[in-house]
Amino acid sequence: MGRSIYFSAASFTGGAALVASLLAMGAPTAAAEGIPSLPAVAAEDSRSEVQSLTVDERLTLQAEIDATIAETNNGAAQVSANEVSWNGGEVIMALPLPGEAAAPAPTEAALALDGVSAAEVEAVQAEAANWNGCPAGANDNRWYCFYQYAGFEGRRVQWNHAHCSSGINFADYGFNNKTTGIVNTTKNIDFWGMNLTLYHDWFSGNALRVPPYTKISQLDSFHDNKFSSFQACRR
Repeated sequence: MGRSIYFSAASFTGGAALVASLLAMGAPTAAAEGIPSLPAVAAEDSRSEVQSLTVDERLTLQAEIDATIAETNNGAAQVSANEVSWNGGEVIMALPLPGEAAAPAPTEAALALDGVSAAEVEAVQAEAANWNGCPAGANDNRWYCFYQYAGFEGRRVQWNHAHCSSGINFADYGFNNKTTGIVNTTKNIDFWGMNLTLYHDWFSGNALRVPPYTKISQLDSFHDNKFSSFQACRR
């Protein structure tokens, strides 16, 4: 004879509450078993806007990060749910979170790679809000950023060091011919100010000069999505 199985009303009530809680949190249910685990830097990203994403959204974002790392194949490392770094933080790319048009402000993890102390993070992030997410710290630690779409939307890739003698090839970071907006937060002062020169071809041909303390929401049709390389030279 089969065994009789008894369930208490309390167990049903508790189980229903647990399922409701999991659904509210966007946690995987039994139907979503087998979801591959996220990298630690993504799974442990405690920002509320990241934690509120659904499982599908988290995996979609991770797939974009993985594709970016695979495309560049030059030492890229993920530093948060939506950020990739190269050369130990010399270059940071931030992706928009699912459902958002623009990439969020840089994380503490990304800023730390460029020497921003924990005590400075809040001020740098607050100033970044005035520069469409492009970080802006002390005179010796201000960034310049390139944006994928008009209105400072899409992906944001950022630097904060001079690259005058050798320059930068955008293709190394998956950003060749993808620049539509530009922000240069460096101040118009000797040594710390950066003059940017962007080139259609490999450091030659048609070019655009972007001085310190400049925002360009959308490039004109002659330059939009045409830049392959740039130099950043101190004043």
